[in-house]
Amino acid sequence: MKIFFWLMVMSAFIGAEVIAIDLGFAQLSLFRGTLFLLSFHLLCSYLYRGVRLRVPGMGLQARAIKFYFIWFVYSFLSLAWVQDYQLWLKAIFFVGSGFLCIWVTSHYLKTKNDIVNAFGVMWVMVVLHNVIGWTELLTGVYRFVDVTRFDRYNQFGNNPSLRVPISMFSNPNDFATFLLFGIFIAWMLFFNIKSRAFRLVNAFVALSSTVLLMRTLSRANILALICGSVILIYMRYFRRINVQVLVLIIAVSGALTLFPSVIANLLYKVSDKIYFSFDGGSDFIRLNLIRNGLYFLTRTFGLGTGAGNIEHWMINESKYYVGAIENIHNWWAEILVGYGLLIFTGYLYIFFRMAKVLFTSHLKCNNQFIKNTSLSLFCIMIAFSIGSVSSSSNIPTQWLWLFWGIVIAYIGVSEKTIETAKSA
Repeated sequence: MKIFFWLMVMSAFIGAEVIAIDLGFAQLSLFRGTLFLLSFHLLCSYLYRGVRLRVPGMGLQARAIKFYFIWFVYSFLSLAWVQDYQLWLKAIFFVGSGFLCIWVTSHYLKTKNDIVNAFGVMWVMVVLHNVIGWTELLTGVYRFVDVTRFDRYNQFGNNPSLRVPISMFSNPNDFATFLLFGIFIAWMLFFNIKSRAFRLVNAFVALSSTVLLMRTLSRANILALICGSVILIYMRYFRRINVQVLVLIIAVSGALTLFPSVIANLLYKVSDKIYFSFDGGSDFIRLNLIRNGLYFLTRTFGLGTGAGNIEHWMINESKYYVGAIENIHNWWAEILVGYGLLIFTGYLYIFFRMAKVLFTSHLKCNNQFIKNTSLSLFCIMIAFSIGSVSSSSNIPTQWLWLFWGIVIAYIGVSEKTIETAKSA
């Protein structure tokens, strides 16, 4: 069945609408089809052996999987107070398949080689989406999305500078979030693989993904990339001063001295792309979406609107003006307002515990694979905490559930490796 697992991993990064069956309330994509098949196979294997269902792994890995199960159960029980049952059913489908994805992934990824192969598959899909993104920018041909949603004045054909890459994703913001992850995955492989040729390829993929991300004009993801990159560079090169770091400092200082106008222009362009204004426009709407969400949370006594029901409340119960926008456009607010204080607190606990474990593994572990991988994943978590506010909703994003499943499985593998090294 492992071949079906790798098919699931690969298909997670293909748009849900590209290969899917329309169920009415949701799309049964190739990813979710293989996920349900694998879940059914695991359940049957437990029944056949006559053993109780168990949570794979131990320590933080097991606690994380249990939390996602609790999240699913809470989402199901929210049927008692939701106002729109169709939206509830849709959210249950996404949260339930997300939990199954994390559970199944921890069953199949148990060794270092499994983890390497999983990130390798993701890297291949990052390359594929880079090719599609650049094809869109260079030709103006968008094969996987309705480009009229973004090119309202038919300017993409005549003015290439206005084109934005989207690939198989619903919009530029979602593609930017994927590219954000892809950049750090490329650097992870760059640090872990000794082949100079492959390291050069990974550096090129990271640079290409960075340019594409900038072209999406996704401000939150651009800011997230800057923050994540600063942490990566500092943790990797500046915690210990050596000859390479001194050369880098001298080179940057020389560039600032010799080419001040170029550096100033670059900083101006970056600051222009990440400029936020809450006086009006989309940023004002986003702020009001959060204000409405907090109002809904108080109205529900901290229980949340129930799975998938933020949109219903935003349409019918809004206190602050949001126009025709229904989604709350903020991952953290989506969990807090939709699923209440209990699930939000649990999510924060698991998220920060995972970040702490990755940070500690980088600092204290002597295994270079764990050291490098933990650093890259830690930077992804920091970047995601910022970039996650760009998309209208991350709950339906199938590749994101898979990625966290891989990270949780990796934490299980790294914890086991560290314990083995201590006892040796």
